Amino acid sequence: MYPPRAVSSDEQGRARPVAVILAAGKGTRMRSPLPKVLHPLAGAPLVLYPLRAAWAAGVGRVVIVVGHGGAQVREQVLATARGSIAFATQAEQRGTGDAVRCALPSLTAADDPVLILSGDVPLINAATLTALRDACERASGELSLATFRPDDPTGYGRLLRDVDGHVIGVREQRDASAAERAIGECNAGVYCARARLLVEALPRLGAANAQGEIYLTDLVAVAARRGAVITVEVPALEVAGVNTPEQLAELERAYLEARAAS
Repeated sequence: MYPPRAVSSDEQGRARPVAVILAAGKGTRMRSPLPKVLHPLAGAPLVLYPLRAAWAAGVGRVVIVVGHGGAQVREQVLATARGSIAFATQAEQRGTGDAVRCALPSLTAADDPVLILSGDVPLINAATLTALRDACERASGELSLATFRPDDPTGYGRLLRDVDGHVIGVREQRDASAAERAIGECNAGVYCARARLLVEALPRLGAANAQGEIYLTDLVAVAARRGAVITVEVPALEVAGVNTPEQLAELERAYLEARAAS
């Protein structure tokens, strides 16, 4: 286990959570040489939105996992953001589980909650991150995650529950059976985990799946065997990601409309 470091506390005396933001993807479908998380939404790079949400939720430190265009992402973030920010590098695109694994050496005290979110989900808000943290700290288990129910769940990981309604795992679209694909509750890819779960479980995750990648979603089944996994359901728009210029434009419109209405 990595040695714990000193951590700051919030006004309630709790250790401040650490946020890990995944920002290593190439963004091939953006059809641009610019790293995906640097594409602007309402004048600011995408990655700044989850970063701001993390600060607003009271995190003490942020670790951004970079890969494609990592130097460019670093430079842009440090030029426009404040606070305690560290960077970890995912040298090869081996999946989200591997991306978080690359951040392990940067974690603080082993019992700190760790918020995990994507750098291309700009509408995530601090209230959701706070709810995930509270759920993780209240529960007997070591993981909480956000879920949503899209009109069309195609392409998303489906949440698996047992007959009593307890979360037992997540099945990605390409690995799902016909019955699992009929499930409407989906994984939003936003988590709060105990650092000990990440340190102990991530190195053991394999890549025996249709993508040949190390899925972070496989952590859910591991956590479920160790204790209760708590879910927080959120609106689909809040956790919508950006993969294409069209999706970016759609989320920018939603962001501007919400800002105008506030």
